[in-house]
Amino acid sequence: MQIPAFLLRKLYIKGSLKNVGDGFDFKIKNTLSPGTAIGMSPIRVDNVEYSLADTLIASEAMKIKASDITESKGFPIKVGVEITIHCKGNPLAKAEHKIDIAIKTKEAGNLAFDVKDTPI
Repeated sequence: MQIPAFLLRKLYIKGSLKNVGDGFDFKIKNTLSPGTAIGMSPIRVDNVEYSLADTLIASEAMKIKASDITESKGFPIKVGVEITIHCKGNPLAKAEHKIDIAIKTKEAGNLAFDVKDTPI
């Protein structure tokens, strides 16, 4: 089942992009149906790719490096739970940025979408 990008964009919490000490964070919140991430592509911001080893995914129940998410070690994506994605790197300029997000889920296969946001 392929989920259209316009629906996936609604998962992103607008205004959640912020610079932090060693990089930046943003949040998503699943409003569709429960799922399990079993793989992830590197986050890209304005076509700059951030290493999976330098990307941390966290929810209320779990924190994991994106590079450690596999079919045998999935990351639960519960409905109504905020997930913070942290990318290590330089702070982002106070301007609008295009963020590309792509994950592979057990239930729906590959999901990819992009959003635009400005760091707060």
